[in-house]
Amino acid sequence: MVHNSKVNTFPYFCGQIKKMSKTVLITGATGGIGLATATDLAGRGYTVIMHGRNRKKTEAARDTILAGQPDAELKIVMADLARLEEVRRLGEEVLILAPTLDVLINNAGVWNSKQELTSEGVEKTFAVNHLGYFLLSHLLLPSLRRSSDGRIVCVASDSHQQIKGMFFDNINLDGNYHGLRAYAQSKLANVLFCYEFDRRRRSDDPTIFAVQPGLVQTDIGLKGNTWLHSLAWKVRRRMSGNKTPAEGAATSIFLATEPNLADQSGLYWDNAAPKKSYSSSYDKDEARILWEMTEEMVGIEKYF
Repeated sequence: MVHNSKVNTFPYFCGQIKKMSKTVLITGATGGIGLATATDLAGRGYTVIMHGRNRKKTEAARDTILAGQPDAELKIVMADLARLEEVRRLGEEVLILAPTLDVLINNAGVWNSKQELTSEGVEKTFAVNHLGYFLLSHLLLPSLRRSSDGRIVCVASDSHQQIKGMFFDNINLDGNYHGLRAYAQSKLANVLFCYEFDRRRRSDDPTIFAVQPGLVQTDIGLKGNTWLHSLAWKVRRRMSGNKTPAEGAATSIFLATEPNLADQSGLYWDNAAPKKSYSSSYDKDEARILWEMTEEMVGIEKYF
């Protein structure tokens, strides 16, 4: 398979950080991996557009970075990525803030114990974790194309291995809902999206990468979950071997900053190196069906 034929020849950069005059949008930048990514890239001289859903929390995250880096170039944008109308508004705002966008990091994600539908009638985990990635990447193509090296980084997960394929006949998992199943489906969708994007993109379109951040000590399992699942998450994130948010952000940072990665677009990355994803993620028919279904769900007639 073509996605497995490329090899990484660029080890993770761990020397002196070079200042860069570039702009990056990071969704879900208020905590965990997103905040760690924003902090690092701000230190490299990037203009960082930090997305959040709660203004107070987003401003606090920005101020946390500024406390350590007073000269950091930071902007904040607000949107609830569970609502397509707000994703569209966010896209319009970012096109104005950043006529040239060098990197989009689709990092925001949710994990819900109980099924919850958005105002558009879509299961929330699928809406935020997949529809948000898909639509925002489309909306920001004009800005990304103006960059000499536009990139999209999608934070996926090895959790996509927990299911054998998309539940196309019941995408909302009605009567078959489980938080782990919904999350796994959304993460499989991330990988399928990245692979299909790379197959369809033109030469002037941005490159794209899917990232497995690893088991990271974040709060994702504490939001919108039952007390039992929240307790299990608290115990899990204290277990040895879990990554810190900074460690979990390392591959996203690598893919945002490392030069000469154009020929490695459309790969699945872990610890700053490509690796194989689960077999079902290479099903081109599955990816095509998901792509066409998602275009219809978000109201796109022609993605590129």
